[in-house]
Amino acid sequence: MNLFLSAVTFMGYLGASVLYVGALYEGRRERWGRYGVVAGWAAQTIFLTKDAITTHGLPAATLYDWMSFFVWVMISLLLVIQIRRSYTHIGSFLVPIVFLLWLMSQFLAHHSQGTAVSVAGAWLGLHIVLATASYATFLLAAVFGIMYTEKERELKNKKVRLFYYQLPPLEEMDEVGSHLVMLGVPLLAVALFIGGYAATSVWGDHWTWTAKEIWSLIIWLVYAGYLALRWVAGWRGHRAAVYVMVAFLLVIINFWGINSLFPGAGYF
Repeated sequence: MNLFLSAVTFMGYLGASVLYVGALYEGRRERWGRYGVVAGWAAQTIFLTKDAITTHGLPAATLYDWMSFFVWVMISLLLVIQIRRSYTHIGSFLVPIVFLLWLMSQFLAHHSQGTAVSVAGAWLGLHIVLATASYATFLLAAVFGIMYTEKERELKNKKVRLFYYQLPPLEEMDEVGSHLVMLGVPLLAVALFIGGYAATSVWGDHWTWTAKEIWSLIIWLVYAGYLALRWVAGWRGHRAAVYVMVAFLLVIINFWGINSLFPGAGYF
């Protein structure tokens, strides 16, 4: 059963990635891409639900579990965005990234031994949920940054293609990206605070200066710095878009580099 659900998830997200990218040049493919997303999301929802029932907790006990859970959160957000807003072609940029993350999580399925963290207890569970939500907003901000730079490049080349007209105005994408960071920064701050509180019951100290804690604090400072540069120095447009794209690389390093070098210290 799990193999079947994984296969449907793989085919759904892979097909959606191809169709969504194709929709940038032929809009009719977007609808079929959405069908693929829904099929993959439904299969993954069943898989995660079964996992949660089996483990009696949040399906984020290992890095593999969390990566899969993060992908599910991103796809869920995409479906909500496409229902409530007119950002139809955000899927053309987001789904391929999310699909690659899902593939990476499948690789981790065979290398996750020894990286498990306890998710027992409401505080630690809340910490994981809030941290996941903050990283989801940061990824969405990075995607809007990619969309901004692509549309800007089309404009500078003075030879625009179809997707130039399908993306929101530059000013709107710039504002949406900043609002997403404004949401993610306090979410991550609260997640770090709650994580420290939860750590007290495990290690007897709320802050132990582990590599994970330091790197998570760096991520928060970098995104808080984005807000400071935007409000104080007036950063807008291209510089802001590039900033949020580069900043998300720190999140990737956090979950791949730091977790590989310092296993067992938790993920957030």
